[in-house]
Amino acid sequence: MSAVAASTARPERREDAGPRRRLDVVSTREQKRSRPKAVYALVTVGGLFAILVAQLLLSIVVSDGAYQISSLQQQQRELARDEQSLTEQLHVLESPQHLAANAQALGMVTNSSMAYLRLSDGKVLGKPVAATASSGIRHGKDGSPLIPNELLNGVALTPVSAVVDTDAAAGAPGTPDAPGSVASDGAGLPSPNTR
Repeated sequence: MSAVAASTARPERREDAGPRRRLDVVSTREQKRSRPKAVYALVTVGGLFAILVAQLLLSIVVSDGAYQISSLQQQQRELARDEQSLTEQLHVLESPQHLAANAQALGMVTNSSMAYLRLSDGKVLGKPVAATASSGIRHGKDGSPLIPNELLNGVALTPVSAVVDTDAAAGAPGTPDAPGSVASDGAGLPSPNTR
């Protein structure tokens, strides 16, 4: 066998024929019903718009909350400063120098002789000596206390009229003098009978 190429006849195209008609697929009724309609597009666009509006409103609420938090933190800082200032003022008024100056202004005097009261049996230890009006807070040569407190400059002492007799204010009768015995329950510190 030999391999001879055999030519096959092909049909020739006719170019003089008119334009070809396009064929379109005709859709069925089910296919027409399943096509997207304008209502679905409007619902989708409306849903996206609603989501954007909700996100915007949520962003506004969150930012408003952030401003409130910032305002409350500022208020907390101011209150902390006020607390610190009041604590410092309290420490100044509680200082031993201020208490001693107030006591002297109220007529109290210091006593240089030391005596102690033993609570277990009420015995006085040491040799107590009555204080005199000339004794008081020890001052240096310039008239200032031996241990000055610079924070007390400008702090007024308690006036004598501010001290109120608590028994007279409450209308309570005067308490009788305390007996010399000491009450002790054995469990805690003994204390003298005052009633």
